[in-house]
Amino acid sequence: MKSSMLKIRDGLTDTKVVAPAFGILLFLLGLWGCLTVFSATSYGENPFFYSGRQFLWLMISMFIFWKASQIRFDLYFRNAHLAAFVFYIPLVLVLFKGVSVNGMRGWFDIGLFYIQPSEIAKPFYVMLLCHLNANNSGRRRLVLMFGALVAWLVPIALEPDWGTAFIYIAGFILVFMIGGGRIAFILAGIMVVIIAGYVAISTEPYIMRRISGFLDPSADPGGAGWHILQFKYAIARGGVDGVGLGKSLWSNTFLPLAYSDSSFAALAESVGLIGTFPVIAGFIIFFFSSFHLSTRDIAEERKLFIVSMISMIVFQAFIHISVNLGLMPPTGVTLPLLSYGGSSLFSTMIAAGMIISAANTETFETKIKYLRT
Repeated sequence: MKSSMLKIRDGLTDTKVVAPAFGILLFLLGLWGCLTVFSATSYGENPFFYSGRQFLWLMISMFIFWKASQIRFDLYFRNAHLAAFVFYIPLVLVLFKGVSVNGMRGWFDIGLFYIQPSEIAKPFYVMLLCHLNANNSGRRRLVLMFGALVAWLVPIALEPDWGTAFIYIAGFILVFMIGGGRIAFILAGIMVVIIAGYVAISTEPYIMRRISGFLDPSADPGGAGWHILQFKYAIARGGVDGVGLGKSLWSNTFLPLAYSDSSFAALAESVGLIGTFPVIAGFIIFFFSSFHLSTRDIAEERKLFIVSMISMIVFQAFIHISVNLGLMPPTGVTLPLLSYGGSSLFSTMIAAGMIISAANTETFETKIKYLRT
């Protein structure tokens, strides 16, 4: 009985500590993002416009994180199909009612700001895949999960947003692999990625130009190699300790989309190599602390969601940072929590809240069972 009471005390302590600790970490990364946005737009007519909006979205998203963490995970899981359907509808409607930004019709213009459905839908897409994985087996599981992937990819590809499509494909592979998928099926999934990449290159010639620009940026410095070269120049200008916040001349002048797709390079210019360490460390802590939560006494579907969701977030961060360091061709993928945009912030905070919900609810219910016995 004493041992059970100690377990109850430890469980309640974790419940009270984990969510605020996550909140603090996410808030600090979000603040770093606000500083990045400010530095990347500091030479504009209103340098506080974008960073001010980003800070407002950060405060709203912190409330969203708290509310998402308070909802019982079994409600999320039982209603995975319904929630996925609700967030899938805007993904289709945006093709007809959305506005085009940088050549992609992926946003709703509601006056004061834009909403990007493909960003907000990510945690519910992962939840759907986890639900299909947990309630099916063998080839049926693969067919249903692959069908869900295709259904979500089609409207995203039609925008076209190939960077986000790549993240959705990665989410499918992660859930399937972590959920115990057979190696043969995993190899088939990799083949799907290769085929999808071939189709993308065939239908969108600019993708091939980005690849050629990545392989040899000096061959076309004013065209295909422009992005890669500007990443390198901005980071080189920042050096070890940076040029200072608000003094990122290169990011404000030459770096493409410095406040979103190139935010890590913009950050590196302003605060230098030293200033980027907290961001990288923050994502590492975020990953391992989330992974640790999945080792607790919780149901398998909860573990699957926690590991898959945090892996997808960190994978996106890895892709963004790798692109900005010139290690991968430009993909148009934003950096979670740091790149400008409320939709991306809300999505990441919802996902983090759902992770807390998955880790805490069952643990608390398990302790109550101990108490009753």
